[in-house]
Amino acid sequence: MAGGKQTPRQKMIGMMYLILTALLALNVSKEVVAAFITINDKLESSADVINKTSEDTYGTFDSKRAAIQAENGDTKDIDLWQGKAEELKKRTKQMIHYLLGESNEMISTVEDKEDWIQERDDDGLIVSLKPLVDIQKRESYDHPTRMFVGGDPSRPVERGLAILDSIRKYRNDIAELMGTYKVGDKSYSFTAPETVDGLEDALKTANPDDTTAIAQFYRSLFIPDQIEILDAGQPKMVPWPSAMFDKTPVVAAAAIFTSIKLDILNSENHAANYMLGKVDAPIFNFNKIEPLAFARTGYINEGDSLDIRIMIAAYDSTDVPPIQYGINDSVRENWKTTTGAIKVKGSSPGNYNLTGLIGVREKGELSWKPWSFSYSVGKPSGAISLPEMNVLYRGYANKVEGAASGFPSYTLSGGGNVTVTKSGNGYTANPGNGRTATIIISGVAEDGTTTQIGRTEFRVQNLPKPSISLGRIADGETATPAQIRASRQLFAGYPPEIPLDAKFTVQSYEVRVSGAPRPASGNGAVLNGDALRIISNAQPGSTISIFATYKEPSGRTNRQSAAFKVN
Repeated sequence: MAGGKQTPRQKMIGMMYLILTALLALNVSKEVVAAFITINDKLESSADVINKTSEDTYGTFDSKRAAIQAENGDTKDIDLWQGKAEELKKRTKQMIHYLLGESNEMISTVEDKEDWIQERDDDGLIVSLKPLVDIQKRESYDHPTRMFVGGDPSRPVERGLAILDSIRKYRNDIAELMGTYKVGDKSYSFTAPETVDGLEDALKTANPDDTTAIAQFYRSLFIPDQIEILDAGQPKMVPWPSAMFDKTPVVAAAAIFTSIKLDILNSENHAANYMLGKVDAPIFNFNKIEPLAFARTGYINEGDSLDIRIMIAAYDSTDVPPIQYGINDSVRENWKTTTGAIKVKGSSPGNYNLTGLIGVREKGELSWKPWSFSYSVGKPSGAISLPEMNVLYRGYANKVEGAASGFPSYTLSGGGNVTVTKSGNGYTANPGNGRTATIIISGVAEDGTTTQIGRTEFRVQNLPKPSISLGRIADGETATPAQIRASRQLFAGYPPEIPLDAKFTVQSYEVRVSGAPRPASGNGAVLNGDALRIISNAQPGSTISIFATYKEPSGRTNRQSAAFKVN
């Protein structure tokens, strides 16, 4: 059946076919019939190998498609040729189903069985038959002759001729599928001739780059109408069905169907490889495919939504690719190199971007492909509130912080009667003249979007008055005359029990001492001579009273008094 340049496997198949034909010309004995079973088994083994090779070829289309999509390339060519390959695969399955169906009916009729089918595919098409060794009436030749030849070998019945017609139709359809297509503004076509003699002219309309492949495919399935056989030692031309099935034992006829099936599979493999070669794309080596589900985050808050993508990941588990990466660093020279998983530490809160390259082998060469991954590190936090102490002080930059669980960061903003300003790692709040103020907290997601997650109302009050101290002597304390004489400056501030970091400035003062004829006054915080004189003359048991005017952090002035006892 074959023509043109043949592979070693094709030559082996052709040799077995010649042996099969020669055996049919011999006086059939039980030993010869048994030989047909052996030949059939070898043909089936070869068919399994070729079928597996074709399946790998079809799978490589997906690898090439993945490579094209990874490069954001044009899929027009692979759409065309993978579509043709799928049609090739479909037509081949139908052809195998037809051949095995004829063989099945022949064997099951001889064996008086319902059928001889061993396996069907998901579409119900026959994939394989039961072993020939199980046939009991191996030497029976009546049914093969009756079904495919009839009473006159010179004029075989339609069913026998239909086998030849089906092979030719398959050959012509696939050859035309290979040679008819359009690329850009160029159109190519191929119309299969009836015989090999018209092949040269038919190829003139095909793409010159394709003519060798098309011709090889066409010749591989060329079967002449007449076959030369030996009749009583003399050569004789008979129709193909008669040469194959006339007075042929059922196991030999079944082996003939297997040999035709092998020719079909071998030709399919040739056509599939030709179609794959028309797609110019690198091939990734895959040996494992797994489902992969991923999202931008694994945490959502109540009321939020999450987009989850489901994809198929294909990879080579035997090849661990090299990886280069940097964190918030796009300069490749600074990147680290590793393999397998990357372990990152959440050393400080914030948003991070992993940028890198992964080495992928394309046609044996290492090619670097870019990738990136963003993640966020949140700061563990908790909050304890004192509802009765929710106070903002008027005229003071109140320090405020928030906690937004489920978000990498947060923002605070004024919700009424308060101005909130970012300050360092926190915020400051400056309330207005109203009695209450509201602060709003919003969570900031990885993509920068904000979601309001809470609001708190505070009471607004004036700052508590500071204490006035005379040097190191606090308001209300008792001091010796020596300590009094050593104190030369006034201070305004809060005692330790008031944890406000407010700064006050003494603007002016008036000093009175019990028993002194008149008070002393001055500006600033440092006591003048008159003030120092009257406090230095204070006698034990007397009281020193100070009335100070001070400036608050807001710039507003106020008055506060203090008293000190002389011991």
